[in-house]
Amino acid sequence: MSASSPVPRLLLWLIGLTLWFNGDAFAANPFARATLATEGTIYAGQQIEIDIDVFVPNYFLTPPQFPLFDLRGAVVTMPDDRGMNLNETVDGEAFSGIRKTYVITPQAAGTYALPTIVIPFGYAAVPGQTTQGKVTVPRLKFTVEAVPGGAGGAPGVTAGEITINQTFDRDPAGLHAGDALVRTVTTRAAGLAPMMIPEPSLKAPQGVQVYRHDPVLSEERTPRGEIAAGLRKDVATYVFAEPGTFPLASITLEWFNPQSGKTETAEADGAQVVVGAAPATETAIAPPAPPPTKEPFDWLWWATAAASVLALATAIQVAANLFGRLETWIDAALTRNAHSEDTAFRQVLSACRDQDKARLDTALDRWSRRTGNVPLEKWLDRFADQETKVAFARHRQSRYGTSQSHHERPDFARLQSGLKSARRRWLEEFSGDDEAADELPGLNPVFDSALRKSR
Repeated sequence: MSASSPVPRLLLWLIGLTLWFNGDAFAANPFARATLATEGTIYAGQQIEIDIDVFVPNYFLTPPQFPLFDLRGAVVTMPDDRGMNLNETVDGEAFSGIRKTYVITPQAAGTYALPTIVIPFGYAAVPGQTTQGKVTVPRLKFTVEAVPGGAGGAPGVTAGEITINQTFDRDPAGLHAGDALVRTVTTRAAGLAPMMIPEPSLKAPQGVQVYRHDPVLSEERTPRGEIAAGLRKDVATYVFAEPGTFPLASITLEWFNPQSGKTETAEADGAQVVVGAAPATETAIAPPAPPPTKEPFDWLWWATAAASVLALATAIQVAANLFGRLETWIDAALTRNAHSEDTAFRQVLSACRDQDKARLDTALDRWSRRTGNVPLEKWLDRFADQETKVAFARHRQSRYGTSQSHHERPDFARLQSGLKSARRRWLEEFSGDDEAADELPGLNPVFDSALRKSR
């Protein structure tokens, strides 16, 4: 017996250790719970609140997505501003929670159970890392009793307190035929959603037309932002075409108060509308109207109008002339720029950058003829350095040499920088001669170039 006694102790120790680890694992997992916040007996038609709490260890990284579910035989709503942050410690583990409150109005007596509700979220299982999780809300059940005295468990209206107020836009006893009377009825129901407040009866007596406006639904809130009551405002316009006395019926609404357990009544008094005959309009006898007089011709007005038209036409003509001159000047400036020495040389540099042999020869020929530097080799001998001359010679050889030399690749980078330096030296030498860079080439560019050099 003594030899086998350590075995049960070891088994008990292992079982306890396993339960301890399982408890920690459970405590470290997210969980949800559902709580019926409304206390006492629940009656058909009564608005109740159910709190859904979702807890995660550490903290949320993406908020839980609370769905709006369907519950057969009940109206389910979820105010967006009813979220609440929670903090709780379970088995020594710190949890963060978020609560959403669902508002449910059961329409008949019976037992209700929440459907399967799955809520996804993201949380920090490991601080700094997002872990996707989801929980299933426990299926909370609650029982709804029939309203005492109700027909077959029909919901009727169940609320904490209901009041009805009405106003008229004028004295109902001081109307005349053809006048209209506006009646405004405001129903306030504590503990009842605005959409659940019944529509009041605003019928018109015989011989009176009534026009109903769309109802306005709103909520009354406490200073802390909590919903205190539902509000419904109905407006009707009565039109009285004939004189007489017309009664407007009172408005009554019965509701069951779950706090007192009694059926109570809210009422707005009716009104007697007295409509008199329309006031008679007297026709005054007036003397005959004098014959119309012919107004004199207004010379000043016509002269001013003619002068204004003439001034406008003159301004339009002047503007057209100025615009034509401006257009001509712009065209001439664009033409000068297109045929300028600077534009022609930029095309040479562009061909070097693109390493286009054919376009380089065309651009060099155009520039040399534009500036009178013909032949180009003579200009290069005077202003280009030896490396540029060699690069240009290799370019010409690759273009016009033997078939083997066509495969040689000129040094375009050296040629580009050398041509820029040669042009800069050429411009410095002939900086005083503007015609060399701005005018069109002469009829004999070789003679003109020699003439400029002789100067």
